[in-house]
Amino acid sequence: MNTPAVVLLVALGQLLGSDGERTSTGRANLGSTAAVGGTAMRAFELEQEPRPAVGRALQQVQFDAARFDSATASALRGILDSAVERGLPSQPLINTALEGSARRVHGTRILAAVRAHAAALETSRDLLGAESTNDELNEGASALRSGIDPKVLVAIRATRPAGTAVMPLMVLTDIVRRGVPMATARDAVTSIARMPRSDDALLGLQVTVARNSVRGPGMAVDALNRYLRGTVQGSNPPSAPATGDRKPIRPPSS
Repeated sequence: MNTPAVVLLVALGQLLGSDGERTSTGRANLGSTAAVGGTAMRAFELEQEPRPAVGRALQQVQFDAARFDSATASALRGILDSAVERGLPSQPLINTALEGSARRVHGTRILAAVRAHAAALETSRDLLGAESTNDELNEGASALRSGIDPKVLVAIRATRPAGTAVMPLMVLTDIVRRGVPMATARDAVTSIARMPRSDDALLGLQVTVARNSVRGPGMAVDALNRYLRGTVQGSNPPSAPATGDRKPIRPPSS
């Protein structure tokens, strides 16, 4: 197994170790999210659960009309045909629809989610450029639907040529979902993304934030700043704690 693959497997294990165990609190198991595939849609998750930035290719599956009632299937075909006519990738839309079916979501909600993702794909293409890959457009769309400012996508594109922005977009969306302020996340991701061969460093940033976010957003930001100081030459993020949400240390029992 080559070194990058080992790095990705180790990082996935670290992420699962930090977040994948918290099903007792009612949050979705991160392991099951990762198993769906690197770019599985999140449209139907009851809570926006972060996911590891691994397994990045879109799942290539066929649209199965039999999974839906006749009215929903007909409407979905219309949405897919329209997306193809506009030059948008249909695979993310198929994945969204099939995920909704697998979760037994009502047809009206499936249609709403697929339409929303189609609109986000088109906006993503406007922001990232027509030369962007389908995976980039899908990650950009997911970022937009997660509340990421469109200007942040433009900033990400400025750091990476076409075909290489999937990892920055995934990590950006993930760490914002974990409580890192958008501007802080943007500055961190773009600083690292400008470095040569920086995907592993971006993955390390995601793992660092994931480990510390369970103790509060402030701890996640503190860890992010420490990581930047050790990773990006000349980086000078704030050294003071971002917040006082650290848990107090319990004194030893007498």
